[in-house]
Amino acid sequence: MSKTALKKELSAYSKEQIIEVVLDLYESRSDVKDYFKFFLNPDSKALCERYQKVIEKELGRSKRGRSKARISVIKKKIKDFESFHPDNEYLHKFYQFIILKALHTEDSLYFTDTFYKGIYFVVYRYLDFANRNYELNLALKYLDDITKNSMPGTRAFKVGITDTCQSFIKNKSITLNR
Repeated sequence: MSKTALKKELSAYSKEQIIEVVLDLYESRSDVKDYFKFFLNPDSKALCERYQKVIEKELGRSKRGRSKARISVIKKKIKDFESFHPDNEYLHKFYQFIILKALHTEDSLYFTDTFYKGIYFVVYRYLDFANRNYELNLALKYLDDITKNSMPGTRAFKVGITDTCQSFIKNKSITLNR
């Protein structure tokens, strides 16, 4: 059902009927319950910390020195986190946490090529978010800082992150004032 069709259907309902539908939905779906809890009492910090724990757990999945983290789960958690519309500060922190945690994890576990590509996608998505919110310089500075030699992660992984940043800038035809 499309959003338009749902809107048309709900417009025929009385206020009491709509309240009843929302309450039924609230009782039956834990994700809806989480959304309304955040909607009624927004706490971006607590939400970010909760999602960071989920990402940390996913990145910690391993077997015999190989990462078993699923990039599909990480992408879904990013989408879920964004759906709450937390403060931009915590969106930055969430993206930064994922990228830095991946660099730390890569120090002790082997990643597949698919997983590397997925993290580069996350970097690109972070840059896109920052650019849409006029905070691209902030994101680029953070990524530049974590790809320095003294930070965790292999040189190849860091080069991939840097290449992703350069690709983003080129694709968006962005001129940087540094």
